[in-house]
Amino acid sequence: MKRILQLLIVSLLLISCDKQVDWELKYQEVDLLVVEGKITNEAGPHEIRVTRPLYEMNGTPEPVSGAEVEINDGMAVHVLGEDPERPGIYLTPPGFSGELNHYYQLRISYGSKRITAVTHMVEVTPFQQMHVFSVQEDPPLLSAAITDSDVPAIVRIELDWSHVPGYENEPDSATHAVVYHYTLNGVDVNKLFKPAQEQVRFPPGTRVFREKESVNGWYGEFLRGVLSETDWRGGMFDVLPGNARTNMQGEAIGFFTAAEVIRDTIVIR
Repeated sequence: MKRILQLLIVSLLLISCDKQVDWELKYQEVDLLVVEGKITNEAGPHEIRVTRPLYEMNGTPEPVSGAEVEINDGMAVHVLGEDPERPGIYLTPPGFSGELNHYYQLRISYGSKRITAVTHMVEVTPFQQMHVFSVQEDPPLLSAAITDSDVPAIVRIELDWSHVPGYENEPDSATHAVVYHYTLNGVDVNKLFKPAQEQVRFPPGTRVFREKESVNGWYGEFLRGVLSETDWRGGMFDVLPGNARTNMQGEAIGFFTAAEVIRDTIVIR
């Protein structure tokens, strides 16, 4: 009986056919604001960007002008002014900087909308090791691999070899490169499938400008969501496309964070 049932299922599969189905995809535009903001331990001004959501690929976000934006650090309220040359960009007062282990509340008022977000600044750890190795002998070219940080962090590395003999007359695109390295700890199976680091080739004598910023737990969750929708797509436990997690309260998406930043410059011989 079991054998007959199996043959019947196989027969049904063999005689089945495909039918084209045209789906009419619909979306509903929502009245939200998109907020992108970060303050650091460095002297400002720092930027808070407020725009409208995008509903088309490769579009330009519509800036939201005329909003009231302020940051409360628990001691004082700092009012941000809109950049007269860049609508939708709100700037902290000159010299404003965040402090380690402090909490900050962002407040935005726009029409009937009242939006808030809370974040805190965690400590950044020293730069992780950068392994440099030879990839070509004539002419000599090097490459580098960056190890993960011991805690969540973002590392930005800018390489410049425009001053190296033989490269002085090359265009900027051939003598400069920028590499980002994310360390986002947590239960993240997709990390096993993240893309390999881009291998940038550069000559000995290249100047390397490094910048590292701390990532608190809330911001780390937001970044993991963004990467899951973009660079890390295709993992074993993928996520459905959608908006990344936000710490905005009110009719808004996006994120507001605070980060401690360190910088240095080295020359690779």
